[in-house]
Amino acid sequence: MKKIHPVLVFILIFAAGFLTSCKKIKENLKADFDYEAEAITVTIPAVPIAGEGIEVTKEVAMDLDAIIQKNAPLVSADNIREINLTGITIELADADEDNNLQNLETIRMAVGADGLEEKVIAEIANNPDVYKTSLSIPVTDGAVDLKPYIMKKKFDYTLHVKPRRGTTKSLTVTVKTFYRFVVGV
Repeated sequence: MKKIHPVLVFILIFAAGFLTSCKKIKENLKADFDYEAEAITVTIPAVPIAGEGIEVTKEVAMDLDAIIQKNAPLVSADNIREINLTGITIELADADEDNNLQNLETIRMAVGADGLEEKVIAEIANNPDVYKTSLSIPVTDGAVDLKPYIMKKKFDYTLHVKPRRGTTKSLTVTVKTFYRFVVGV
């Protein structure tokens, strides 16, 4: 019967401990954090007659290095695993009884970037016919991973609306977006 050499046993124990330690280190270098992006402002032109859909596009850029440095300084933007959109709110400035979110029957938000197809990320298919100046638009499936779009450095948000009835003035809309970043080595 052959004996197992004590040095070999030591090496195996050391290797197992080292691999377990690497997993713990890797887990400690993981950081998930919530982030509210800078608000986006778009203007929906006055629509005297309802029916025709309107879309307004705004180019957006995020400084991922600065975001990661502030929220997860042990890793870099290269270590981003996911950038999940978790919420979208819209608010109207200077709303009145004749010009508010009640005028909009459907509201849809999409994202696009060079080389990627436009993707619907949030939608209200039948907006209630009640006076409102702000809304939370439900995000598709509760969260959408936008990493491929945001990693392009510049991407577009497009607000698609279908008026229920006309407006007498343009509507200035502030869009706020909320994200959950998953980063780690």
